[in-house]
Amino acid sequence: MAEILTLPVGPLEVNCYIVWDRVSGEGVVIDPGGDVDDIESALKKEGVKVRYIINTHGHFDHVGGNGLLKSALGSEIAIHAEDEPLLEYAHEQAVMFGLKTPKQPKPDIYLEDGVILSVGPLGFRVIHTPGHSKGGVCLYMEKEGVLFTGDTLFAGSVGRTDFEGGSMDELMDSIFERILPLGDNVRVLPGHGPESTIGDEREINPFIAGVKRIK
Repeated sequence: MAEILTLPVGPLEVNCYIVWDRVSGEGVVIDPGGDVDDIESALKKEGVKVRYIINTHGHFDHVGGNGLLKSALGSEIAIHAEDEPLLEYAHEQAVMFGLKTPKQPKPDIYLEDGVILSVGPLGFRVIHTPGHSKGGVCLYMEKEGVLFTGDTLFAGSVGRTDFEGGSMDELMDSIFERILPLGDNVRVLPGHGPESTIGDEREINPFIAGVKRIK
């Protein structure tokens, strides 16, 4: 059975998720944006053996703890290839916001659409959802009915598209064609803010509810 722990980390309060199998203790860390000491303390408390450090995208607030966590745990860093340039630029991007993020190591694994990352009995299906960034992904745990959406979809909102590589058209395509069809009962665990469900977002999200798309 999957256990999920949410830790808001860093100055922008990114939702860092620790996900693990209760029996084997194997798991992943999704978007360790900062406060690595807090993440490590939680991992130690729960006895989690981290196989992958997964970035839903490459913006500095989601990747800031990659290096320290990799050094401490030896886990592999995974990100979509199209966001590797953002990962390399994370330090400079943070400076533009008046914040500090250390330079990050290169990824060990490139996430590809449709690939399932297996961690013990857990499976994370990669869904490429460009729009907020070119290499943005969501991670779908089909058996558990859980979708980690990064900054693609929030409770009541969607990700910004005014950064380099962003596109509102692509973001809407990602949401309507790749996320909504997963089903209304799927839990949405976003990169910031409270959780939701696909059904709730279909009804109340102003970017989605009542929108008729012409392709």
